[in-house]
Amino acid sequence: MANAQSSALGKRSAVELSDLLVRREVSAVELVDDFLESYERLNPQLNAIVAIDPQVAYSQARDSDSRTARGQRLGPLDGIPVTVKDNIFLAGFRATWGSKLYADFTPPSDDVGIARLRANGTNLFAKTNTPEFALAAYTDNLLFGATRNPWDLQLTPGGSSGGAVSALAAGLGSLAVGTDAGGSIRRPSCYSGVVGFRPSTGRIPKVFGFPAVAHDFQVVAPAARTVDDTYSLFRAMAGPDRRDQASLCFGEALLPENLPHTVLPRSRIHCLFGISEAPVDRDIRASVQAAAQTFASLGHFVEEVQTPYDLSEVERIWSTLSTAGLARIVTSHSNWRSLVHPGIKTLAERGMSVSIEDYINTLDSVQQLRSRIAMYFETADFLLMPTSASLPWLIGEPCPSQIDGRDVGPRAAAIFATFVNAAALPAISIPVGPSSNGLPIGMQIVGPFGSDLAVFRLAKLFEEASPWIDRFHDTVTSTEIKTSSLRR
Repeated sequence: MANAQSSALGKRSAVELSDLLVRREVSAVELVDDFLESYERLNPQLNAIVAIDPQVAYSQARDSDSRTARGQRLGPLDGIPVTVKDNIFLAGFRATWGSKLYADFTPPSDDVGIARLRANGTNLFAKTNTPEFALAAYTDNLLFGATRNPWDLQLTPGGSSGGAVSALAAGLGSLAVGTDAGGSIRRPSCYSGVVGFRPSTGRIPKVFGFPAVAHDFQVVAPAARTVDDTYSLFRAMAGPDRRDQASLCFGEALLPENLPHTVLPRSRIHCLFGISEAPVDRDIRASVQAAAQTFASLGHFVEEVQTPYDLSEVERIWSTLSTAGLARIVTSHSNWRSLVHPGIKTLAERGMSVSIEDYINTLDSVQQLRSRIAMYFETADFLLMPTSASLPWLIGEPCPSQIDGRDVGPRAAAIFATFVNAAALPAISIPVGPSSNGLPIGMQIVGPFGSDLAVFRLAKLFEEASPWIDRFHDTVTSTEIKTSSLRR
């Protein structure tokens, strides 16, 4: 197993691990040793990883070590373990989508982003948990059960990329590939104290995969514990592919290997700390307001603004597209009603009532929203806001029942998230100051379509001014189940 030096490898960044691999101070095989030791110790409590193949892991690690010995590494991520969400096609592994309908499905090939990671030498041998059809804001399903949050095992890490971020936050690898259709990488990342990035639609091509549930809202989305690591994973998967026309608008220009360290020009940062009368946890509001002032202290123009989108319109769009898309998928299975979760059954039956006219009108609304948001960014470089209106909530509950002392509905925590997907924008969630209970809080930076690199650079600027990686290390070393007094 891993030696004394490598026993803490799971807490190292991918950038650090890559440097150790290049200098041959650690081997790719030792990275697998460390990962599997952590998996055996932590995953029974977290239930973050739902499939793993040690033989594949060691085989790929030995191949990577051989390349390193020959001076032929395939890139900076060669030999680094990367987990993959269970709704993404990874050849040789089941892709269940968290549903009994796909319990025995094994995809014939990698999706494009995964194939690119494989070509870069990453070690792909573990799949992470997701709610059924990646549609819930918490991670639980009838196949694998609930995933827990390492910061407090009685809390959810959110969804739908809850398995991916739970593994990251516990030190089960430094890189994770998830998806984001309505906040599915950003919200879990904020609940778990890691970084989650939703690229502009088309930045990471999608060719092989499950049918779309909500039009083109879902994208492949990287997560890590640092901005640099998240960017490295994004860069390895990004780029045009002629089989995905949405990817072609970004051309053949290569992204820089590392985030530029040059000073950003003075940016116009619009801040949104609440939406009308919708409740926002007071710790979240205060933390994000304080974080916004960091940018002001660095010389950027920071201004609080009104909501640049109609929340009720976004919720209507999401409801129509996601329920109709779900109905399309489940009704292709004759026995679906007896196999899906009752909540999925309710959503699918609602989707069956969506008319063709309603669906087409909703697509028109999406295009109009995208046009309005594009014009909004004529007067702003970035939009800054909380990632979620709530802190993480108790396992077994589909959503927080209260926010800031007020009873709320199932979509109340997502008020800052889904418009990003509807508008096809890049957005990143990064950790800011924790709550009074010590739980993670996420701040979201949103940019205009295609500004992925600029969003990363602004996030990196904040990370340098207010680093969080040491706080992560100190917090998740204990895996004892806490007796939580939190009731939200």
